[in-house]
Amino acid sequence: MGNPTPTLSARPLAFLVAGVLVGGLISATTAGTATAADNTGDFDTTAPGTTPSGWSVSGAGGDATVQDVPGTVDRSLRLRDTSTTAPVTAGTSFGTTSSTVVAGFRLRAAQTSATIGVHLDSTGGHSVTVAMGANGRLYTYDAAERVDLGAYRANRWYDIKVVAHPSTATAELYIDGERKATGLAFRTSTTALGGIRAGVSTAGTGSAWVDDVRTTTESTPDNWQYLGSVAPRTARQVGTSDLIIGAETLDRDYTDYQAFAPYLGRLGATSTRLQGGWAKTEKTKGVYDWTWLDKIVDDARSRGVKPWLQLSYGNGAYPGGGGSGLGGKLPTSDEALAAWDAWVTAMVNRYKNRGVTEWEIWNEPNLAGIPVADYTDFFIRTATLIRAEQPKALIYGQEAGIEVPYARDFLMRLADKGKADLLDGFTYHPYNPNPDDAWTYGQVEKLRALIAQYAPGAILRQGENGAPSRPGSFGALGDLDWTELSQTKWILRRVLNDLGRGISTSVFSISDLHYPSKINSKGLLQTNTDKTIRYAKPSYYAVQNVASLIDDTMQPLTGYTWTAAPGTPLTVQAFAKRGTGRQIVGVWSGAAKPSDDNTRKSIDLTFTGGNFKDPVHVDVRTGAVFDIPAGNWSVQGRSYTFKDVPVYDSPVLIADRSVIKF
Repeated sequence: MGNPTPTLSARPLAFLVAGVLVGGLISATTAGTATAADNTGDFDTTAPGTTPSGWSVSGAGGDATVQDVPGTVDRSLRLRDTSTTAPVTAGTSFGTTSSTVVAGFRLRAAQTSATIGVHLDSTGGHSVTVAMGANGRLYTYDAAERVDLGAYRANRWYDIKVVAHPSTATAELYIDGERKATGLAFRTSTTALGGIRAGVSTAGTGSAWVDDVRTTTESTPDNWQYLGSVAPRTARQVGTSDLIIGAETLDRDYTDYQAFAPYLGRLGATSTRLQGGWAKTEKTKGVYDWTWLDKIVDDARSRGVKPWLQLSYGNGAYPGGGGSGLGGKLPTSDEALAAWDAWVTAMVNRYKNRGVTEWEIWNEPNLAGIPVADYTDFFIRTATLIRAEQPKALIYGQEAGIEVPYARDFLMRLADKGKADLLDGFTYHPYNPNPDDAWTYGQVEKLRALIAQYAPGAILRQGENGAPSRPGSFGALGDLDWTELSQTKWILRRVLNDLGRGISTSVFSISDLHYPSKINSKGLLQTNTDKTIRYAKPSYYAVQNVASLIDDTMQPLTGYTWTAAPGTPLTVQAFAKRGTGRQIVGVWSGAAKPSDDNTRKSIDLTFTGGNFKDPVHVDVRTGAVFDIPAGNWSVQGRSYTFKDVPVYDSPVLIADRSVIKF
């Protein structure tokens, strides 16, 4: 198979880089492993005015040193060209590799009148180039053909990801979480890459800033042809699915919606969990300012993302108004409860006409120490108000963790009071270092049984769950050692476990959260100190892959039967395409918190109820799709056997090619 036709869109792409090194960079690694990006690829610890360790500078046209970025608290590598007769470049070698190179990178130009290029090099020359042109246009190359990528702006950071495949001599480019081009042929064809060089051209003068270089290599199955990568789909393109993205704490300004909004729709999750923010909306008694929430709800819907609103927390403007943050108590005074009632009624009336149909009542009442009797009464009070204004609303009760006794008592009391019809769903927040933990899903089945007994027809939803991307994070699981790689694996395993069991599931959260005491790094997006977005973490792209693959046209297959040789602990979750029955089967190893080791083990798998015509292998974490050679699979009736499947502690798929969008 030759190079696939490059796919481009009209939005601007800024830059690319791959490979690299020491000093301000994370080194490329050997095949089978990956270095996690733990915010160590910046230049903040390098002294201003010096060249980063491991970099070499050439050209007499200027200098390349680390400097403080004007107007920010950031420190980055600055390339400054002051000559129209000589260039300035900075580069490094990262060692020859034939593996796929994945690179993340941020770049900003101080002007739009200089040509700034970054090249991923082989021994034969530039294999991949992306440049900011002197005409204010971005461009790259498909072989020798120059490809325009749109306009760029001066003094704006661009978040870039590049995936380069020496095995097919092709590359993919992403900007701000959006795939801009795929199947770009290398300028210089090569089977190995070895270095990177960035520079400002000879003819022009100007400056460019480079930061947050994060580079890994990825192994590929031996002799399995690379076919391409999973095509991201926006939420609008997906339509509907059971995948939710959390956008919590906007009510307390711990995140910035306007900063992460461009990434929201292109993630592909079709709904988002928001906290309603009584205290933020009604700062003065009886006066509602909906401006902040109107903008969020309207913008999310414009991106194809449906808001799911939580009614919480309390409001300190009223005596006995309850706590206005995590762990806050319910409002208790007559005045505060009357004000709560008025706010709930006004809120439902306002947002029922803005496409909001789902409501959740309070956040983690059991962790806040709220007695179950009090929560039940409060739920009935609030749900009754919702139902009066929006009869077809979907209303969820909630608890933290999977505390079955609390849920049981809530459901029993609700039924005893004859109010079970107010409950359309129940949400839980399971945090466990092992995303495959059998106890967790045993508790889930207990909750399902209780719901079926006391509130038939209500559904169970995983309403908030995630993992940090670095050690020392605020909140659940924050005391463990995490990296961006282990975060990615954890999220994928949790999400596919849930979806494979028919559980609507939410990923917490779209963006890192800036609590008063510490950052909660569970976001898919890394933030700056001002809550603006620094870059999309690997977990963002991985969830993007899941969103593209598993929508409401895919039906979970519970009780799917399989065997493996050699015998090893595996988790298997299967799905079938509605209409055709063609399957996607997710497989991964590991019975504990995910590791930072990507070493694969070859496994023979047999699916006794399979349905494949043209099976392919997909690494969900990277999105890479490979052909499974004819000699590696066989079928007898509905029993399919796949030999030497590379499996590790992150989900891979055996999927029919017809259900994969490239």
